[in-house]
Amino acid sequence: MDAFLGLYCGRVPAAGEEHSPGLRSDGESRGPRRTPVIVVFGLKLERIVGAEGRIDAVPEPPTQEQAGLLVEALRAGIEAGGTVVAIVPEWFPPEGLQRLEMARVLLDTERVAIHVTALPPLAATALASLASSLAPRLPSAGLLASVLDGLSEQLHSITWLGSVAGLKRPAPSLGQHIASLTPGSAFGVSSFPEPAVHRLRPGEATVPLPPIARPSRLVVAGRPGGEADWLTGPVNQALGSLPVVRVDATPHGPRYWSTAKLAEGVVCPVDADALAGELISAVEAWACRWCGELIARSPCPLCGHRARPRRVQRPQQGART
Repeated sequence: MDAFLGLYCGRVPAAGEEHSPGLRSDGESRGPRRTPVIVVFGLKLERIVGAEGRIDAVPEPPTQEQAGLLVEALRAGIEAGGTVVAIVPEWFPPEGLQRLEMARVLLDTERVAIHVTALPPLAATALASLASSLAPRLPSAGLLASVLDGLSEQLHSITWLGSVAGLKRPAPSLGQHIASLTPGSAFGVSSFPEPAVHRLRPGEATVPLPPIARPSRLVVAGRPGGEADWLTGPVNQALGSLPVVRVDATPHGPRYWSTAKLAEGVVCPVDADALAGELISAVEAWACRWCGELIARSPCPLCGHRARPRRVQRPQQGART
């Protein structure tokens, strides 16, 4: 167990499950269908939606010496939930994804789905929370892994930055670069309607904000020197005064945003039952021809088989004689 603690920083246990700092589980099914285990890389564990199941975290890339531990960690997750859905940010060091893929190969399993996301740190954390909340509400782990891109579009990121001098995603303009050198300057990055940098005016939201059409929360992760009050004040007022959830600062936020003067925010839907129903009715699901998993995209997120569902050949009506 000590070896597992060296690789994993902790986990969010499923509802009704006793908290344990390690990754291992008794593997017993607690219902008619086991719920997939979510594993996140480079992210902190947060209960944002409030309906999360089990989430395990790998805060830093596993070293070569820890490769065997990663294999055992995935094995334990499969035993506990039947399937592991791993969420890996694009900005996470590439050796983390490489060793995860190698661990899946060594296990020779079709029960590990890997989803690579471009979301910034807090939004990726919210994606993990949302995915874990939807896992028991969707008919299969393959369907959950299939809709993660669509779930990402349900999240809206709003970030306060004290500097954009080193920012790469989204790229600021030359004028914003120059303005960033001015003492007291501040900038906002909004993902709506597309990621863009905006120079802020005191006491105003300034950035474009999405219309809120479903029950949601504003998640805020501040840092010393960051203006979280801008998010909870002018921004949240413009959003319609959403319930605010404050969480710890993201561990990789300064590296992603290229400044330690930041406050991250994300609007996250919390109506898991309604969202699951909409997803089920909106996607075209089929059984993978290779592994049999119910999925909604090709290639299959579990086995990698590239095939669309077979089209049923309908008999012609009124055949000529």
